[in-house]
Amino acid sequence: MELALPYGRKSVNFTIPDRNFAGLVKTRDLTGEDIAGGLKRALDEPVSEPLESLSRGRDLCVLIEDDTRAEPHDEIIQALAARIREASSATFIVTTGSHDPGTRGNIRIMESIRSASRDTGLNLKGVHVNNCFSDDFVEVGTTSRGTRLMLNPAAIGADLYVVGADMKNHYFAGYSNALKDFLPGICAYESIEGNHSWALDPRSTFGVHPFHPDPSRRDNPLAIDMLEAQEMITGDAPVFALATVSSHEKLLWACAGDMRSVTTEGIRAVDESSSFTVKRTSHAIVSPGGYPQDESLYHAQRGLELTKNAINDGGSVLLLAQCENGLAPNQKARENFYDRLTRPLDEVLDSISQEYELYSHKAYKFAEMMRRLRAIHIHSGLEVDIVEGAHFLGADDPQLVIDGWLEEDPGARIRVFDDANKIAVYGV
Repeated sequence: MELALPYGRKSVNFTIPDRNFAGLVKTRDLTGEDIAGGLKRALDEPVSEPLESLSRGRDLCVLIEDDTRAEPHDEIIQALAARIREASSATFIVTTGSHDPGTRGNIRIMESIRSASRDTGLNLKGVHVNNCFSDDFVEVGTTSRGTRLMLNPAAIGADLYVVGADMKNHYFAGYSNALKDFLPGICAYESIEGNHSWALDPRSTFGVHPFHPDPSRRDNPLAIDMLEAQEMITGDAPVFALATVSSHEKLLWACAGDMRSVTTEGIRAVDESSSFTVKRTSHAIVSPGGYPQDESLYHAQRGLELTKNAINDGGSVLLLAQCENGLAPNQKARENFYDRLTRPLDEVLDSISQEYELYSHKAYKFAEMMRRLRAIHIHSGLEVDIVEGAHFLGADDPQLVIDGWLEEDPGARIRVFDDANKIAVYGV
């Protein structure tokens, strides 16, 4: 079986003998619609009041996700701008959360917003990229779980909030969805750290969210904290969402309307398109989905968390992540993620469980996985000493890793995962 998986902006080719190939898992296409047509259909047939009438004469805050999200940014921006042209004004914020605000991709998103506003005649009040390290945040209260909510001042006081949200499985927030564009999206470092400390709680996991249509799958403390934060931020103002599920520049699903209804429908779509139950194997090859899903090791880690249930204890995994932007989105992330992970694994787990710092949940999750598995091989653009300094095994040639597995165990079964940052795997 000859296979090619996304790796950065290219792909990696390798061969697995048919007798050893346990299958390829990747997202399913639900619609077959082109992107522009699917977004138009969603906005033409919203599940609640149309955006045109809802926005007319109102001051809007529009939230657009940052460049680390593999989604149709330009099409979403254009579709929304065309529908809100009769708003009194619109302020756009790129919802970086704790990610790097100053990337070329985020600058391009800002340019796209300005261009779409000019083309539609929208009264653009301002375009901002959230910088969680800025001192210019306004405190709006504290959630019942103790998260001190520090908000980007550009988001305060809108009559209507509009969110363009691409949805997928998320390994601790349950699902990526419009709630994440409020917290962490437009909040300060302290707020994100408080919320993300709940990532260490085993109930904070994929497939569980307060908007889930199944009542038995709603107890996710981190996502519940996000919901409370959103309600504190928006107050009585309505929230309109244009939500998509996308993969490799294809639109799998789209829906528009009030945020709660749209997100619930989106969870159904994510479960249908991107959730799988498979028989566990002892070997797996994982591609997060190429750039930007593997733009750093910090981002690529999601793919391992979302597929870990498919790998037996004592098994081995090969991660294909080019890591064009290195280890992490900023120096603080590197310190609390990578630098911590260079310590002995027991020390990593003990230190983080005792005192959480933002970004350290990545080290915690990696350490848990390393204790359970025999080896995590990484094929990347990172220096080998950097990779192996944090308990991984460098893999210059993925085929040699596969051949080594089969030399050791000729009957080994190898399962392959594409778009792993977006799928959720439940092992049996």
